[in-house]
Amino acid sequence: MSGLLKLSFYTNKSVIQSKKNIMDFNEKLQQLRTKSGLTQEQLAEKIFVSRVAVAKWESGRGYPNLDSLKSLAKIFNISIDDLLSSEELIDIAEVHTKNKGKILRTLVLGITDVMAALLFVIPIFANRYEEQIEIVTLQHLTQVSVYVRVSYYILLGLSLLYGILELIFQNYQTQIKQKVELLLSGACSSLEIMFAAMSNQPNICIFFFVLFLAKILVVLRTM
Repeated sequence: MSGLLKLSFYTNKSVIQSKKNIMDFNEKLQQLRTKSGLTQEQLAEKIFVSRVAVAKWESGRGYPNLDSLKSLAKIFNISIDDLLSSEELIDIAEVHTKNKGKILRTLVLGITDVMAALLFVIPIFANRYEEQIEIVTLQHLTQVSVYVRVSYYILLGLSLLYGILELIFQNYQTQIKQKVELLLSGACSSLEIMFAAMSNQPNICIFFFVLFLAKILVVLRTM
């Protein structure tokens, strides 16, 4: 019983100490900002974040990322260790690494979706005649119905557009965006593979399948 009481005491003490560290950071940041004669908005402009972000840090609802911490340390002429404890720095570093992985994943997904547009110019489609097969570009694909050709143009155009949007917003990461991003990118690749198989274009099917495998690999590596 005595051992359990001691364990409970040290556990509670650890929790209290952790809360104290959070409060220390809040107070330290607010104190340094006030001492420097800066408003939250002015400080936010100096480190290229929103005023809401600074207010969030000072109210104990979050921590700056590593880049913002470096900027804060430089502005106040102190070390990062003076702002945060080593444990908190490790937590922030882990979050920073995960975010970098998510950005890399979006980058690769965007590139693979944009690469589908190569099919507009690469001679990889097959014109099938009675005794021979002619490899041509999409523009010269004549031995298929107009519906098939138009469908390829639409699929490749949508893939290009979506890939560009992924690249533009790669730094904007939210949990909902990540789920939607994976769902749409995977659905787009699956649709492209199925349509290539249905239209009897094995080269195109292999091309899309390779891009799909690249997406799967990068997702697995960054989970």
